[in-house]
Amino acid sequence: MRLYPINLDIDGKACVVIGGGEVALRKIRGLLAAGARVKVIAPEVCAEVEELAQRGEITLTRENFSEDMLGDELILIAATDNPEVNRRAAQAKNILVNMVEGAGGNFNVPSTIRRGELLLTISTGANSPAFSKFIRQMLEAELDENFGAGLEIISRWRRELKRLLPNHTQRKIFWQRVLTQEMWQLLKQGQLNELEDKINHALESFGLES
Repeated sequence: MRLYPINLDIDGKACVVIGGGEVALRKIRGLLAAGARVKVIAPEVCAEVEELAQRGEITLTRENFSEDMLGDELILIAATDNPEVNRRAAQAKNILVNMVEGAGGNFNVPSTIRRGELLLTISTGANSPAFSKFIRQMLEAELDENFGAGLEIISRWRRELKRLLPNHTQRKIFWQRVLTQEMWQLLKQGQLNELEDKINHALESFGLES
């Protein structure tokens, strides 16, 4: 399956999860972490989903799903163990549908690694979720929280470089000099001060000062 990769901004957007079990809970948490407004439709839910509803973090409708319950939601995630419910959810029109089990839907949710604003996704085109998980676990061990902190540093310097180097080509050359294997090792070792020094040295080579 050839997929088109995309990262969606769903902050404040309405999303719906069909189902209230452990799998649905995992999907709900992922949507909430991205800032979505989440509605859950399920006649029965697990204790954790119930707690989210009681705290007002989600809207809970304790009914069997039907398509007329849908409004302006951007995403629908079918997370039930009922093939018929999942089939009807997959037929919803004008909405992004993710099927946890079974055929249908038009997108899948990849394995993810988050390090602050740094987000990496791994997909096997639905061929092997277990292999996606394996790759994610290997990368998680390689990429710790220092990479999220490193992104914050790079982001700050990116804004500064736009002021110091208005020319796009010059900025491209600059980052090619900075973002090297040496930078990777500094991040792995948590040497963030040395990372800052490397950027300053690169500035000096351009005849600039921070």
